[in-house]
Formats: sequence, C-alpha cells, structure tokens
Amino acid sequence: MNKAQEIISKHLASHYILACSAGVDSMVLFHTFLAYQLPFSVAHVNYQLRGEDSEADARMIRDLCLLHKISFHERTLDLGERLTLEGGNLQQEARTIRYQFFKELVGGSKDVLIVTAHHQDDQIETFFLHLFRNSGLAGLAGMHELRGGILRPFLHISKAEIIDFAQDHGISWREDKSNADSKYLRNAIRLDMIPTLEKLNPSIKEQVLIVQNACYQSYLEIFENAKVRARQWTTQRFIPIKELTEDAALLIEAFKLLQIEPRFIQSIIQLSEAENNKRVILEHNALGYQELVKFNDKIYLISHEPCVDFSFSIEPVGSLPAQFTTLTFYLDPNQVKGELKLLRGKLEESYVPVGLKSTKTVNAILKDNGIPAFQRLDWPVLYVDDQLIGIPVVSLNRAFTPNPSLPSYLKVTFVAC
Repeated sequence: MNKAQEIISKHLASHYILACSAGVDSMVLFHTFLAYQLPFSVAHVNYQLRGEDSEADARMIRDLCLLHKISFHERTLDLGERLTLEGGNLQQEARTIRYQFFKELVGGSKDVLIVTAHHQDDQIETFFLHLFRNSGLAGLAGMHELRGGILRPFLHISKAEIIDFAQDHGISWREDKSNADSKYLRNAIRLDMIPTLEKLNPSIKEQVLIVQNACYQSYLEIFENAKVRARQWTTQRFIPIKELTEDAALLIEAFKLLQIEPRFIQSIIQLSEAENNKRVILEHNALGYQELVKFNDKIYLISHEPCVDFSFSIEPVGSLPAQFTTLTFYLDPNQVKGELKLLRGKLEESYVPVGLKSTKTVNAILKDNGIPAFQRLDWPVLYVDDQLIGIPVVSLNRAFTPNPSLPSYLKVTFVAC
C-alpha cells in the first residue's frame, strides 16, 4: 500500500473520517489507517435495503471499531421506504444521504478529511459512466485524490491489488450481493461491458486511464480559467453576453462555481438573445442567486440581497485632484454639517447633475447612465440631512461642487460591497 501512503502523506490532517461499508475496499482502508497510526474515526450508513445483511455489515464495522477503540459514527434509515414515499434514484439518493452525513460529522472543521476507498477500477468505471451520461470534460477527468474535503488514497491501486492485500494480511470483509446486479448502470459497466472490451483489447483499462489523465490535465487548466471568470462575474454581478461565446467546458465550470447547474446554460444562451428585462429563474441556488436578468449587453446576477450596495469612507484633504471620478466626491465642509447617509428608493427626487444645466430625477439619471430598471430602486443615493448630495458611481449634485479656493475638503470614497 505504498501508493496509498504517498497520497496520504501529501494531504495530512488532524483527523480523518473513514467512510466504511463492510466491503474489501473499506476493510483494507481501515487496516491501512490503523497500521499507519493515523488519527481516524469511522462513518457508516445503514440504508436497511438488504435486511439482515445490512445489519450484519453494520455490526461487523461496529465490532471492529470497538476492538481497536476507534470512534464509530452510524446513521440508520429505511431508504426503501423513503423512495416509495418520495421517489428518486436509489443510488443517487444513497449518495446524497451519505455525503450529507459526512458533512455533518466534519462540521466547521477545516483540518478534517473524509476518506473513501475508491480505487483504480472505480475510476475506470466512472469514466464510462460519465461517457454514457454525456457529463463533459469534468466527468471524463474522473475523481481527484483530494477534492471538496474528500481524500481518495486508493485511486492508483487496482481492485485486484486490494483483494490480494486483504488475503495476504488476513483481513475479513463482507460481499454486498447488490454489486452483482446488472440492473444498475455502474454494475453493468463493471460486470458486462469492461470484460467484453478486455477480450477485444486486453489493455483497455490502461488506455482509459491514459485518456482520463489527459482529460484531467485539460480540466485543471480550464478550471483555473473558470475560477477567474466566476470571480469576475461575482464581483461585478453581471455576465457580459460576449463571454457566453467562449469555450463550452469553461462556461460549464464557471457556472458550476456560481452554483448554477449546467442544465440552465441553454436557457441562459437563449436569454442573451432575448429582449431587455427577460429573465431565467434559478432554483435553490446555494449562493443566493434568485434569477438572471438580461439588460443590453449583460446578464445580471440577482440575489436575495439588494443587487447594489455601497459603503463609504470620509477623510479631510487639503487639495482637489487634477481629475474627478464618480467613485469619489469632494465636498465643502461648510455644506456638510449633518451625518452623511445612504438612502434607497429615492427615484423621484431630483437635482442638477454636474455637467448639466437642468434638473433630472434620480430615476432618469440612473437610466441615462445605463442602470437597468430592476436595479434602480435598490441603488443608494448620498444624503446629508434632507439634502441629496449625489448618486455613488454615477454623478454629483451640482449644488455641492466644491469651491477650488477652499483650504480643505471632505473626500468621500465609495466602495462597492
């Protein structure tokens, strides 16, 4: 198990939580961590799908933990009954329940890793599984040694090597009879398809791993670019429509980082071609985005919080800059006797913006500056007492233009939150 030790040594943690069934992979994982004297506990989910066999699996792991004084975390539920009442895919629901349980065990700890016994054969099956599901480059790249707090130290070890190790070291395990049922796609791939391909090409597994590694390297490059793109979209709170013509794999990963599922991408492309203020409603977005709204050459990310927010800082300065920007207002201290504050919903208030000669409403000024209608109500304006000073990042009230001969000024700097 030297390969496993190499991976573990690269990803040291204060504690490991081993996801264990009673299968050979899990039992070898348990004894590997035991042999390395690593700090670990064990987590097991009993779905009660196989009657006494399910109970025997849980009992075997529980007794093993008791023997070696290892903490044991167990969750028991009747998944069959839940599926009967609520519907759903058995394997998908089981996976969701399992990883939710692991997440609860980790809690807020940043130095705890979940460890699974996924091995090289699982990796090959995953390649074909994602190929059938048209999962794209990310799916074909397969599982990672460490991702999302989940460590997989056996990824470069074959199933045959694991079984040999268990037999050589007298490690007991239990077989899950459902793994022999070809009605599940992964089982059909393992039991039927791969053996057939090996007859045609004995080195098919090695070739899949080579292709998978190439996909993984390409994915890493795309993912780094996607992180940059998603960060830009999040900061500016809109997606430039021209960027929707970029590489499809990059778009998929960038949207996933915004917790927007790939199934929405086609709708988003159609939205980019629609008229202004058309929108796509997002469901259960973990980052709080409720919808995407098209306006001119952008698609805006609308969240539960107001879509525009600012803070500001105030400091006295002794001179005016050579050039002014709307990110900073310079005010006459004699005109600012009260508390400065940002207020919303002042669309019908009016003033004469610097550079113009006539009065305009806040709504009209925002509209002239390309601010879409759905953002205007939330856009703040700066007040002192009952006097409107200006609109952050848009314009200053001409009445507050500072006199160049003053000895000092108040510099108000706006920062988008």
